[in-house]
Amino acid sequence: MNDNKFLDKKMKFVKFYIIFGIILLLINFCLVFFNVRIGDFWSIMLDTWGAIFIVMGIVRALMYRNKSILKFYKIQETDERSEMLRGKAGYLTFVFSTLGLAICGVIFAAMDLIIPFTIILILLFAQYILFFVLMWYYSQKL
Repeated sequence: MNDNKFLDKKMKFVKFYIIFGIILLLINFCLVFFNVRIGDFWSIMLDTWGAIFIVMGIVRALMYRNKSILKFYKIQETDERSEMLRGKAGYLTFVFSTLGLAICGVIFAAMDLIIPFTIILILLFAQYILFFVLMWYYSQKL
């Protein structure tokens, strides 16, 4: 993969970050404009996360313009050792997040909080389904 294709691939994510941030800011602007009361917390959250995504996108765009940084990221993505490390880290993250969700589910069940327990249960099932679908997909790619 040459540098231009790699840069184009990375810039798709940058565009996503910026567009998502703008969408969050526009949602908040529309809610304020149409005088919809959602509370100060959500208004601040929409503005803050919108600004964070926009800044993240701009910083990444500036980073990827530097050829040495772009080369470093390209090497990190295509190196087999990095792929193995990412795979191991991803699997450990999956295990810990599954354990965390299970513990939260048990706590919610013990406290008779049915709605949070149901949401945790759905998230656990979705996580396992996604895990097995991705395992099947990547085994087909190899």
